[in-house]
Amino acid sequence: MQSAIVSISFFSVVAIIIIAIYPEILSPQRKMERIDDFVVIIATLTFLFIGLSLINSFGTDNMEYTYEALNNFFQGKNPYEMVYGPHTVQPTYTLSGGVASNFIYPPFSFIVYIPIYLLIKAFNLPGYVLNAENVIFAVILGLLLYKIGKEKDDPFALFPVIFLYIITAVSIPPFYGVPIVIASTFLALSYVKKNYLGGISLALAISFSQLSWLAFPFLLIYRIRSDNVGKQFLRSSYFLSFLITLSIINIPFLAWNPVRFIGNIITLNTQLIPVGQIGLTVISYSGLYPMEPWFFTIVFGVVAIFLTYLYYQLFDYLKEIIWLFPLIISWFLWRTLTEYFFMWIPLIFTSLFRTQYKLPTIKLNFKKKIVLPLLIIFVFLASLSVYAHESYVASNPLKIDEVYTLQNTPPYTALIIKVQNTKNEPVNITLVRVSIPNNLNMVWNSTETVIPPNSSALVFAYASNSLEAINSTPFTVQVYSEYYFATYTVNSTQ
Repeated sequence: MQSAIVSISFFSVVAIIIIAIYPEILSPQRKMERIDDFVVIIATLTFLFIGLSLINSFGTDNMEYTYEALNNFFQGKNPYEMVYGPHTVQPTYTLSGGVASNFIYPPFSFIVYIPIYLLIKAFNLPGYVLNAENVIFAVILGLLLYKIGKEKDDPFALFPVIFLYIITAVSIPPFYGVPIVIASTFLALSYVKKNYLGGISLALAISFSQLSWLAFPFLLIYRIRSDNVGKQFLRSSYFLSFLITLSIINIPFLAWNPVRFIGNIITLNTQLIPVGQIGLTVISYSGLYPMEPWFFTIVFGVVAIFLTYLYYQLFDYLKEIIWLFPLIISWFLWRTLTEYFFMWIPLIFTSLFRTQYKLPTIKLNFKKKIVLPLLIIFVFLASLSVYAHESYVASNPLKIDEVYTLQNTPPYTALIIKVQNTKNEPVNITLVRVSIPNNLNMVWNSTETVIPPNSSALVFAYASNSLEAINSTPFTVQVYSEYYFATYTVNSTQ
């Protein structure tokens, strides 16, 4: 929060000064001038200074595991065979009550950091300095956005740059362990470059983050149909460079241990606790309308396939809004972290710079090709959601009878939860989440408890540090047994 306030303050001051000196910068009719270059330089240097100065920790287990993966790699150990555990950051919890302990990202997610890793080792710097590369890539992405807009002589070319720097600082801070700007940078290059550089960039993006996979079918359709190459695409420099780069990066690790490599990387993360404040899964894990986890896997697959079909059928009309599709698909993921959505925003700006506003007439039986499949999918998924909900409710063994706070007034740091097992078999309590209603991501420590059939038991839950304390009411308590959970709201009168 402090870093976000500092970033917004700096950029607000810069923006006010620039607009005061040159108000014409807001005119949509103006031509690009040298002052645009100066604004971008000032914004870039400001962001670079702020970003690098705010690096003081790994920030996320993603970056800490990346650093450990590099350590293992340079010691001759397979990063995908090792067991990981966070030491300086909050862990990612699993529904079984443990923490995520595998390295689940494609190889380029740590290979890209090798240059700065070698500097860290050479100068004995803290491992979290890896985050400096995230900041640098945010700058590269910003400059790339500006270059694309400037080539189109778009008078608003500098605004995506300012927007990118602010939004990354506030919502997806690269200096605090969120590296998604790296994937966005390579995806942007794969979109604007139709030669070997575009193919290499696409391979690097896919080899960096599984989120890039969401854009892969759309990028292939875009490249094949916009260039009118058809089957010749397989012999193009774009595709061949993509295939070669993808093979060079991934095949060595695949050959090293195929089972662990595939098992770690190809995953929907449904064994992890669902988190986020947006997305379809919020309906379930907030307790509003809980459903079986398999439902979300099916919805994700159906939506992804339909949107790919839609983009192909309406390509001439939807061509340049390509990045809207993976953004929509992200809404149906099991975990919907902020960066899963914001990574597509800079890419949407690249589309805006390239959009042709004189669109062709749609020569398609719209009702038959689009409306009918959409209606069938809607009815199918709506019916399936009812079944998934009823199945979940019928199988859920948990019910919270009462929650007792051990402090009379906030902050609350410990609770006793009376949990009832309504089924005819023992139930193991694996997880307790305690938080205010609009933030269900916090996990408290809890006692290992097995509840006998048709019985009740007391579960003791407590905050591991003061940052996890609940400072107000009402707040929500959730008790899990694997992916089944019960919800209870503690109000201010208790």
